[in-house]
Amino acid sequence: MGLDILGVLASIATIISGLGWVLDRNSKKFASMQQASSDMLTNFGAKVERLDQTLTEVRLTLPEKYVTKEELLMHIRGEETWHNSIDRRLDDIRDELSSLREWRHR
Repeated sequence: MGLDILGVLASIATIISGLGWVLDRNSKKFASMQQASSDMLTNFGAKVERLDQTLTEVRLTLPEKYVTKEELLMHIRGEETWHNSIDRRLDDIRDELSSLREWRHR
């Protein structure tokens, strides 16, 4: 019976030793996974910061490429004036041509 207890204790010691080895191996894997996760979060944070800087730059430089509402309104009014002027000139030319045709057919 004494040998049976020693055998059981030896088996328990082997199991505990094996568990120690498995736990050690898993803890190393866990540590490497934890480091990888930390690296990914650091990279993600850097990308978010870069995106934030880019958006800030766009927000600051974008208005420089456009005009104010007042400037746009002035431009549209100028275009309307120009079109009206062209329309009047075309009307004058059409009236002249009509007069010339009438005079020619007399």
